[in-house]
Amino acid sequence: MKLRRYKWFLKTPIAHRGLHDNDKGVPENSLKAFELAIASGYPIELDVHLLADGEVVVFHDKSLKRATGQEVLIKEQDSKSIKDYKLFKTDHTIPLLREVLELVSGKVPLLIEIKNSEKSKVGDLEKRLWDHLRAYNGQYTVQSFNPYSLAWFRKNAPSV
Repeated sequence: MKLRRYKWFLKTPIAHRGLHDNDKGVPENSLKAFELAIASGYPIELDVHLLADGEVVVFHDKSLKRATGQEVLIKEQDSKSIKDYKLFKTDHTIPLLREVLELVSGKVPLLIEIKNSEKSKVGDLEKRLWDHLRAYNGQYTVQSFNPYSLAWFRKNAPSV
């Protein structure tokens, strides 16, 4: 591993969940928060979950309660139903990873946190994420509190 390649990660302030301000109508992990981070030149940290239909979504919590007021789980939603939920009482919706990657398009680096806390469920989210990243033309790194998610990447995508 060449450290130079990851210098951005070690020395640059990172916009955690984008450059957001919920009080000003720019919710965390929203396309608007990512647009503002890009405009300011900040790398972006974002969180990913797997939806019921196999799509990867950008969202922090397991439940939609804090961000939308709805007592439902993110993993029970699909790529169509997720668009019905508004973030922090704004018009912004929960973005799919493919929408975020299209928006960012290599303009700033990405720090992608895998939100997968179940050892028995490791593989599906990681594979779907890798499917997106292998075609992505920009700098990124992945992280997770789940060592099994990172082990999956070490085995299946050691360049990440």
